[in-house]
Amino acid sequence: DATLTATTSYDVLGQGRREQRTATSLVVAPVPPDGEAVLSHHTWISATSGWMNPTVDQSVGGGSPIKMLGQVYPTGVGVASPSTVRYYVGDQCSRLTAVVGIDDAVNNVGPDGGTATFQVVGDGRVLYDSGVVTREAVHQVDVDLAGVRVLDLVVGDAGDGGYNDRADWAGLTATC
Repeated sequence: DATLTATTSYDVLGQGRREQRTATSLVVAPVPPDGEAVLSHHTWISATSGWMNPTVDQSVGGGSPIKMLGQVYPTGVGVASPSTVRYYVGDQCSRLTAVVGIDDAVNNVGPDGGTATFQVVGDGRVLYDSGVVTREAVHQVDVDLAGVRVLDLVVGDAGDGGYNDRADWAGLTATC
């Protein structure tokens, strides 16, 4: 976050010099990633999670690694639906790859829930849509990012509410 301040000075006939000052808050985007970037290690613009906070390189709630179908992933972002994680890539990246799915932690909670949808959105345009993802499958993501400035990673509740929807963006890599 930053504050932008502008000052205007002008002369008014018969009243002398006037000055007006205005300040507004704005978000300054981080520098875009460079090279083969582990996106979870890059600063996001904003991030939300339906339960707890998004976690870097861990399942949402923290304390356990990202794990789907028994496979542990060393990098990624763990969230709960609904969620949006926004990155600035500044038209510098050509490709995004990841594995998306439901974290194995849901199996410790119970049989209910554990469904989500995953979307990759570039500058407001859907570039990838997983459809409904259950705890029984993971999906490979490989998306062309040419021309994209702002990248949103969106997780929805698959239409059945957000209970037990611990979703992972594993191995999240941008080629820039």
